[in-house]
Amino acid sequence: MIDKSARLRRECDTEDPSLAAPFRSYALDRSGSPRFHIRMVEDTQRLYPAHKHDYFQIVYFMSDAPAMRIGLTSHKPRPGSIYFIAPMVPHQVRYDRGTRCVLIYFDLDLLRPSITRSYPVAELVRLAPELTPFAWQNHVSFLLQGPQIERTERAIASMIAQHGSERICEMEIVRAELTLMLAALCQDYEAEFAELSTRLPVMGRDSSHMRRIAEFIGENYTLGPSLSEAADAARLSKSRLCALIRQYTGTSFNTLIREMRIEDARERLVLTDDSIGQIAYSVGYNDEKYFLRAFKNSVGMTPTAYRLKRANESLAAKAGADASILRHRAPQWHGPAKRSALETAVGGNS
Repeated sequence: MIDKSARLRRECDTEDPSLAAPFRSYALDRSGSPRFHIRMVEDTQRLYPAHKHDYFQIVYFMSDAPAMRIGLTSHKPRPGSIYFIAPMVPHQVRYDRGTRCVLIYFDLDLLRPSITRSYPVAELVRLAPELTPFAWQNHVSFLLQGPQIERTERAIASMIAQHGSERICEMEIVRAELTLMLAALCQDYEAEFAELSTRLPVMGRDSSHMRRIAEFIGENYTLGPSLSEAADAARLSKSRLCALIRQYTGTSFNTLIREMRIEDARERLVLTDDSIGQIAYSVGYNDEKYFLRAFKNSVGMTPTAYRLKRANESLAAKAGADASILRHRAPQWHGPAKRSALETAVGGNS
């Protein structure tokens, strides 16, 4: 069951929904003009626990990466994956040493200075259609291919080159590149957006419910929350809560809790040296034997075997990368290897 402090936190949440999830801003404080930042992430092993912030964020991956969770939906980033995180949407992400990605964040008025009030993202897209990917993030697989990757990386490279350059029209170019990148992706996925609009017509009405559900479960899945406690936190009946979770995640409340715990355990097995017992307890299992059964049923192997498998995969990937570096250092008869615009912009470091 949820401990007393967690119950108090949930009861406070019913008074002010904005307190329901941790608010962590990794951006500079706003000082009048709209915020924008873009940076590469590489050779970093770090967990950003469940949090939310007041700006829009885009994460573009150039490599595989550990699981990422946005709201109640887990994702496994691959090269070409791009994610759109709207303001105040709870999410968490883990990076390992092999992760290479680009983070972009910006305020709404960077793109749309004329929009001076806040709207739910499902309503906002009617005024700013280039933000549509943020509304459908967990319903569309944004995995870019070939020409889409080249186009997106050219835009990112241009923004990296311009940002902080202190050149005339620096932010005008950044704004134009960001808008064109988003607009082009909207056209790429236009058919999917249109089809989803017919199947999920009440998304705008349900978005506040789903945000409260995601915040409560994201904070409390390791504490064994009951269905009644989750329904109280979301201000819904138990039947309505179950229906929404089924509609938006395709699974049940109890299965969702179990999947989130096992996913958390998998990442801890890779990113920490904690014992199996410590990890079991950290993700909400007081009985280690029960955790072992649940993990094997879900993953198909024991936690120890999974940790060894991932360690071997990491060693093999590092050996492959080292071999690739040596090959590129060797004399080449056919001229220098082609570099992408993004690699050129960041110096080609990997």
